[in-house]
Amino acid sequence: MNGQPVHRIAERIVERLLTAEEAGQILGLKTSTVRRLTYTRELPCVHPTGRRAVRYKLSDLEALLRMRSQPARASER
Repeated sequence: MNGQPVHRIAERIVERLLTAEEAGQILGLKTSTVRRLTYTRELPCVHPTGRRAVRYKLSDLEALLRMRSQPARASER
């Protein structure tokens, strides 16, 4: 292949979905805050088995953390 072990390639293909509790731990938020952000659609989520089950992609959470860690740009005048 491209020199990477097969298990590393498989990790990229099948992304682990996280619970609200796990997402909260990664983001440094309470579980209730994660659920509120999900309800208001400020936090992307997936429904793997129907409407009630809610899970979060690690890549989405990492992207959110990257956005939060970048300083806000001052508007140009």
